[in-house]
Amino acid sequence: MTDTPEDWLLIEGAKRCGWDYLGDVRIMYKANHTFRALCDMIEKYEQPPADRKLLCAREAAAEHGYYAEDWDEKTCIRAIELWEEGFGK
Repeated sequence: MTDTPEDWLLIEGAKRCGWDYLGDVRIMYKANHTFRALCDMIEKYEQPPADRKLLCAREAAAEHGYYAEDWDEKTCIRAIELWEEGFGK
């Protein structure tokens, strides 16, 4: 379907093939027709996995009574990133 598939497609395809090593998945996509077909089917029928930071930001906003139009998604995600980076330790 595409010449440069997204990483999540290649990773998901490799998992379904039972591959532990992911280093050559771009090469395998171009060389292995079966793997390419699997990745193309995943792209066609499935959605990319949700970003955990976005899910956490939405949950935090919901817990504080904010509706989608009332909160700044980028600010919430940046707060999570700062916490992960150890800001304020």
